[in-house]
Amino acid sequence: MNRQIFIVLGLALLGGVVSCSVYQQLAPRHKWSEQWGPMVPHETFPHDCSLCHVPDRWDEIKEDFEFDHAAETGYGLVGAHTDAACLRCHNDRGPVQAYLARGCGGCHADPHKSAFGPNCTDCHVERHWDPIGLVIEHHATRFPLAGAHAMAPCESCHQRATTGDYRGAPTQCHLCHQRDTLRARPNHVANGWIRGCDDCHAVGHDWRAVAFIHDRFPLVGGHAGLDCGACHAGGRIAGTPTDCYGCHRQDYIATGTHVAQGFSTNCLECHDTNAWR
Repeated sequence: MNRQIFIVLGLALLGGVVSCSVYQQLAPRHKWSEQWGPMVPHETFPHDCSLCHVPDRWDEIKEDFEFDHAAETGYGLVGAHTDAACLRCHNDRGPVQAYLARGCGGCHADPHKSAFGPNCTDCHVERHWDPIGLVIEHHATRFPLAGAHAMAPCESCHQRATTGDYRGAPTQCHLCHQRDTLRARPNHVANGWIRGCDDCHAVGHDWRAVAFIHDRFPLVGGHAGLDCGACHAGGRIAGTPTDCYGCHRQDYIATGTHVAQGFSTNCLECHDTNAWR
């Protein structure tokens, strides 16, 4: 009786092993995936499918599946590569070693069209693909990045940056800041201020900070801090009077006494720029 029980149990166990092995031989090993393409070959894999897959599913890996990539293959996965699907590298293109020998370019198409050389790690790291260190690298070009330029997205100056082409970017202020020139007040176009932006503006964090030296008419006292438009009507600079009466004629008339008593229109005989009273 005991012998019969052992025979039945043995046959059952053998049947389980055989059924799994036979099923693997009958079922297609390379199923097409709409997302990744043909599956990685399994000829050298263990016959126990449950080591990696959930029951009855060829396209789903067990949640507790672990594979020491560094110990098993000699190539450790770090950064973003730890989250990459196996089939991103292991697919039907050919032996992964052939692509690994080419470095980053073996798997990642170069969007820069070889303009920056083959060493992707000069600008990128494996944690993420966002470029780093570009401000320092940019110092080796004709246009070092400082102030607000250091915080600007690459494509704001390099219009073809999304296609990997960084050539031909202008280095003159007015070629990049044409829209700013049109919106600026005082009216830059009317005054002919369409070039030489750095004559008045500094490359800082705020373009509104003006370094213009108002030496023809020093701005002191009550004139200091005024908006340009307070003296330059319509934003035009040319023709702005430099004598007090030229700007303060209405103030002179509004007093009610200056005209009647024939006060001099040379306001500085009684007033100064610190306090008009």
